[in-house]
Amino acid sequence: MEKNKQQGKYIKPRKRKPVLLVGIFCLSLAVILGLVIGSLRQRQQERELAQRVHAADTTAQTTIEQTTLPETAPETQAATEPSTAPTQPPVLEKYRELSEENPDLFGWITIEDTKIDYPVMYTPEEPEKYLHLSFQQEYSYGGTPFLEDACDLNSDNIIIYAHNMTNGTMFRDLIKYEQKNFWQAHPTIRFDTLYEEGEYEVLAAFYDRVYKKTDTCFKFYQFINAEDEADFNNALENYREKALYDTGVTAEYGDQLITLVTCAYHTDNGRFVVVARKK
Repeated sequence: MEKNKQQGKYIKPRKRKPVLLVGIFCLSLAVILGLVIGSLRQRQQERELAQRVHAADTTAQTTIEQTTLPETAPETQAATEPSTAPTQPPVLEKYRELSEENPDLFGWITIEDTKIDYPVMYTPEEPEKYLHLSFQQEYSYGGTPFLEDACDLNSDNIIIYAHNMTNGTMFRDLIKYEQKNFWQAHPTIRFDTLYEEGEYEVLAAFYDRVYKKTDTCFKFYQFINAEDEADFNNALENYREKALYDTGVTAEYGDQLITLVTCAYHTDNGRFVVVARKK
């Protein structure tokens, strides 16, 4: 007990109950657990998507190998008239089900011996829709790889963005291309659209950044469609100058490129970039 000298009475001292600290700790713990659980859940969903795609790919290849086209009589062939109706490219069988589940699906990106094995989304009217959204369209801090909104199937350069996640997911493994020996072991990137399978040879890997609008230098994220051959060659020259090492791979005007981009921390607004040419 303490004596209150002013009033001549005994009063109880205030007990310092750490209620506020306990509450803050519990809240912080709940947030962290929520993030961890959410991350694990998304990773499981990503694995399941990849398994479905690869299983469908294996099934499709087996079906093609076992299928024998029926013979057609010459007179039947002659009687067949070509259709003049416009044709829509058919969706590859392995992506058909996923594209029905989510029409935002554009394709699939895979790099062997990495965790990069993901759907690629495309929402030109809402460019960063998948910045923090999963394929299932649920909140996800890691988001899902997505296309630059100015790109399309026929772009000279298809730019794909994804986060550099500390848990190793999304485009974290892209940074491995800073090492020449990793490129030597993994010179090819697999990128399919819904309509066509594609393999791309790594042309250059480099560190760069997002520049100010007033900067007049070459900005890799603005090169999408070449104005002409000189413009295309200028982009290639910039890639070579920025490249961490010489891959010996080049490209010609008319070739299609892909550019994979993720965050890097060597400077403000840093980016790590890998450019590859379609075989």
